[in-house]
Amino acid sequence: MTKPGSRQIILLAHGSRDPRWCKTFEEGLVAINRHLASDAQLAYMEMASPSLETVIANSHLRGVRHVDILPLFFAEGRHLLHDVPKMIADLEQEYTGMSINLLGAVGKQEIFWEALGIMISTNIDQHNAMENGSREAFEQQH
Repeated sequence: MTKPGSRQIILLAHGSRDPRWCKTFEEGLVAINRHLASDAQLAYMEMASPSLETVIANSHLRGVRHVDILPLFFAEGRHLLHDVPKMIADLEQEYTGMSINLLGAVGKQEIFWEALGIMISTNIDQHNAMENGSREAFEQQH
């Protein structure tokens, strides 16, 4: 049982019927949880499970009363401006005493773009090193 009144972070992804798509987020959750004192949970808006409703219900049963939802979206479009706030309002009505906070999409956070820039730079450096190594190996053979 979770300590009553504790806080839960939920990572919210859109969802897909393709299990390979979902696996990307499940593997990402494992990597993210290595850095957290308390494990985050993963939820999907649609087409995959667990749904946001299921994760909230399970969290409530464990005594969680404060939830932060981090949308794994690059931008805030219709889903984050309309659909998710409606879902949250409905869930807060159903689970009285539970506070559900919708955080900004990952794409609204500068640190996300900085991390993406580092990833891109690293991939380019690795590609260039491999390409240069292959060229040097080819030249040595001929």
